Amino acid sequence: MSINGSNNIKFASLYSGCGGLDQGFLDAGLDGVCAIDFDKSALSTLASNLGTKTTCMDLGAFSEQHVSLLKGADIIAAGPPCQGFSTAGRNDPNDHRNDHVWNVARIAAMTKPKVVLIENVRGLLNPKNSKHFDKTLSVLRENGYSVSWSTYNLTDYGIAQRRVRVLIVAVLADTSFRLQIPCQERQPLECALEDVCNVSDFDPKFLGETSDEKLIARKIQPGQKLSNVRSGLSAVHTWEIPEVYGAVTRQEANLLETIVKLRRQNRKRDFGDADPVAMGVIEKYFQSSARDLVGSLVHKNYLRLIDDHIDLTNTFNGKFRRLKWDDVSPTVDTRFGQPRYFLHPVEDRGFTVREAARIQSFSDDFKFSGSHAVKYRMIGNAVPPRFAKLVAENIVANWGDI
Repeated sequence: MSINGSNNIKFASLYSGCGGLDQGFLDAGLDGVCAIDFDKSALSTLASNLGTKTTCMDLGAFSEQHVSLLKGADIIAAGPPCQGFSTAGRNDPNDHRNDHVWNVARIAAMTKPKVVLIENVRGLLNPKNSKHFDKTLSVLRENGYSVSWSTYNLTDYGIAQRRVRVLIVAVLADTSFRLQIPCQERQPLECALEDVCNVSDFDPKFLGETSDEKLIARKIQPGQKLSNVRSGLSAVHTWEIPEVYGAVTRQEANLLETIVKLRRQNRKRDFGDADPVAMGVIEKYFQSSARDLVGSLVHKNYLRLIDDHIDLTNTFNGKFRRLKWDDVSPTVDTRFGQPRYFLHPVEDRGFTVREAARIQSFSDDFKFSGSHAVKYRMIGNAVPPRFAKLVAENIVANWGDI
């Protein structure tokens, strides 16, 4: 396919990170012009693996003098920071990182590529983030782009994790083009991590035999998590691990279980999913023994007093989540290597860098540089290359119509 006198369609990436988008587009047969990001370590990883020209700069400062960096790019593909929109974080509509989404549109208006692709979390579509989303679409449309967007659960595209993402596609033409990416065979965790132990940089770090983390992990079965705010078979409560959190009597455990249910039933606030429970309500269930039981559990640090109400001390939902071989992983994020968040299905440890990369669909010959924390951050922030390849292939297949 000849585009602009070249043999292949050319692309440039913005907010490139370590190169997940770039890898996928290259695998689809496109040529990379340039990758731009503010993260030196991520760009170093990208360059050493892909050989693409990189530029380290704050894209918020991109101006006319930088347009030449993107010369020849038929496509701009961007994965701007998403933490301000993410449901896993604070989801702050005023987070300055949210400006990077419409900044891609601003740069596209200066450089006029034929296609603009923006990848982000589905929180971008949250009504409270509408000013960022609407501004992005407005800038693109004002500069002659036809814009569409869709939400994708990457589990449906052969990625072994529950990762839901929004793709905005803008075409510099009056067109009704929309991405139509064919679904792929579902890939469970066991398939994604097959024979990973044979990879040269596989370096598992097991929990210390006498550590609290090890004692907790021993009680967590596949599909379970440490959670005081839920009941059911998938939740293991802290009071079920006396070796770490301290022993309770059967009656105290009954009171704790009752509070777990009541705090979600007797709602007072219009946010969150639970509220502290009034002492009077607890007395209806445990009568004269209620105050002594509550006092004992406050002393043991299982409960806390909030005026005349009682609540659990630990209200986290889902630490030490042990994954299942026959299921997909939760979203691989920057914390994925920490065992207090995610546990290996059968071993008492977190996931290695290579395992996280596998789940994100990076090939085993893609090497990550930097500290372990930096590597997990790069991997968690990346667009899975396999999904990026499917996107690029769909664009290429329809290039003549767009």
